[in-house]
Amino acid sequence: MMDGFTGFTPEGLAFLRGLAAHNDRDWFNENRAVYDDQLKPGLAALIIATSKAMAARGLPLAGDPKSSQFRLHRDTRFSKDKRPYKAHVSGTLTRDGQRMSPGMVYIHIEPEPVGGIDPLALPDEPHGHGPFAAVGFYLDERADIDAIRAAIARDPAGWARVESALARAGLRLDPGTPAKRMPRGFEVQAGTPIEAAIKRTRWIVSRPLGEAEVLASDLPDVVAGLAADARPLLDFGWTALDRA
Repeated sequence: MMDGFTGFTPEGLAFLRGLAAHNDRDWFNENRAVYDDQLKPGLAALIIATSKAMAARGLPLAGDPKSSQFRLHRDTRFSKDKRPYKAHVSGTLTRDGQRMSPGMVYIHIEPEPVGGIDPLALPDEPHGHGPFAAVGFYLDERADIDAIRAAIARDPAGWARVESALARAGLRLDPGTPAKRMPRGFEVQAGTPIEAAIKRTRWIVSRPLGEAEVLASDLPDVVAGLAADARPLLDFGWTALDRA
């Protein structure tokens, strides 16, 4: 698969279903050949192919086939949930190729849930809800969050154009976990049309992926197409962070 992305395999998705049902080291070790031989190299090939698809669209987003993947092992040190493995594989593409740089594409591969995917219910805690791709700004640093807030406050008309462009593409900002009160320094925006945007702590759009898309060789073009539709959001956020 490293020579080109040909789609994930039914065996790979079956492995993830099995891992969700039997999340222990014995089951994983007995079945890990599917992960080592199909899922991990498949994700690497997807990252390479999607990077090329981004470049073809003039999008400054790329990933490394190894370092852009998230580990399958969960960090259980500070969690009551001691299951050792995630039941999905995932990776990112960013401006500088670093896995967690602001303004990214996130690709999440797991089987569809029983009953199918609710396209309006991509959650804050994504696992267990099926495959999807997301684009935007998932930020940890308060300074970065406030930089985007300041850009919205400084150019509300520009932000309105971003929201309009997303709506024309059929995209909506994920609800996230907005602040309950107006953030410090932005009180003057209370009651204005940009209040909801200022209260956000992240700015992300997402698209569910059907299993047929996950199994198909044109998945890189599907993900790159989402990023192209979300380009106004990326450009606005990158400009805000670069200015800060």
